[in-house]
Amino acid sequence: MTSERRVFKLVVVGLILIVVALIGAVLSQLERRTLQIEIGPSEEARRNPFLAAERFLARMEIPVASESGRERLRRLPPPTDTLVVRHTGSLAPERRRALDQWLTDGGRLVVTASAPETAGAEEGDLAAGYGVRPSTEDAKRSAADDHTEVIAEIPVEGTGRPLRAAFSTERALETVAEPDMAIIAADRLRLVRLPVGDGSLTVLAEDRFMTNAAIGEHDHALLMAYLLAPEPGGTVWLLYDREMPWLGAVVWSAAPYAVISGALCLLAWAWAAGARLGPLQPVPSRDRRDLLEHLDASGDFLWRHGQADPLIKPTRRRVLERWRRRRPDLGGLDDAGLAHAIALAADEDPDAVVRAFHVHAEDADAFVRQSALLQRLWRKASIR
Repeated sequence: MTSERRVFKLVVVGLILIVVALIGAVLSQLERRTLQIEIGPSEEARRNPFLAAERFLARMEIPVASESGRERLRRLPPPTDTLVVRHTGSLAPERRRALDQWLTDGGRLVVTASAPETAGAEEGDLAAGYGVRPSTEDAKRSAADDHTEVIAEIPVEGTGRPLRAAFSTERALETVAEPDMAIIAADRLRLVRLPVGDGSLTVLAEDRFMTNAAIGEHDHALLMAYLLAPEPGGTVWLLYDREMPWLGAVVWSAAPYAVISGALCLLAWAWAAGARLGPLQPVPSRDRRDLLEHLDASGDFLWRHGQADPLIKPTRRRVLERWRRRRPDLGGLDDAGLAHAIALAADEDPDAVVRAFHVHAEDADAFVRQSALLQRLWRKASIR
């Protein structure tokens, strides 16, 4: 027995050594490396196209805030602030008047012009009200041109050299007003700044140079900071439209396994609802039943539930009342004597009459016999 244990221990130790040796051999073949995996922009960056611009301005110690939606257009900031709106769209007359007054009081508004195909349809377009519209000629020209971007050089004081910025060849502006500042590239107007009272309106042909995708190119960040700089003590407000996915995409991204489980449960329920066991039951008839059928069904129900007495007691009572009216001389008899007197008068078996009046039927046959006897007694009591 001792030798067997020794052999078993040696085998176990040998197996452990073999496993350790195999693990060591596998690990010796592995190479530790650091991989950089591109995961794309963050969720916040995908939601807010001005996130990089916001952080750049904050690094330059310029007060800045970004918001989604158009609530800031309803609650305008102080006139010392700068308001950046990607597309104002069509504005209600009262909102348009409020913006005009805000600009006159010193506010700075930076907007992106509407698309050429929709600019004419939007009667409340803010830029069009100041004589600035998108140009349709540049879009036709770019269709025959291989270049998609043009570089503009913008002289800015204090930079030492002109700032370089790229603009799309498909977007340009037309204006009938005299601007304070204009950026021209490839002989087309790409940006214009108009004085409005104590404030200014800056219209961009397109704002890609300020977005996350392009702010790091050329001198886009510096140009953005130059255009958006507010008055001393003011704040830059960046308004953007957040594209909300449909509800199904939100649920799938948050809980895909729950969606799969729910779909499987729904399929199982649909399969179970369509399956059946045995033959189909016939459709019940809509015809009205005969009264006797209802009585028969009611009596059968009461009998099956041990409630036979309510069926026969009214008959017993009516038969006794009929015999008392027919034979007033029987009124002084007790129950047993009355039953015997009725049996003699009706020429029936006295024991059977006593059972019919006072004994509970033990089975269906006895119940039928009692009922038949009570019916005969009723008929005989009714004979004149």
